[in-house]
Amino acid sequence: MKDDRGELDLTKQIDELHATIAGFQHLVSVQKLEIAHLKKIQSENESNKNLLQGYRKVIVDLSDKLRRKDS
Repeated sequence: MKDDRGELDLTKQIDELHATIAGFQHLVSVQKLEIAHLKKIQSENESNKNLLQGYRKVIVDLSDKLRRKDS
């Protein structure tokens, strides 16, 4: 359907603003999902760092025990 309304028509401006708002609302919902996903990744990363530190400590402790045993 052809839109004969001019640029100064208030109903046309309102319709365009409603469309813009809908676009922004969609963008906000997508960004919220991305933030939640990134927070999950950050949490997993911290968990992996802690696990790695634990493994390093175990390796160092076992290495020290082996050195003492060999001496």
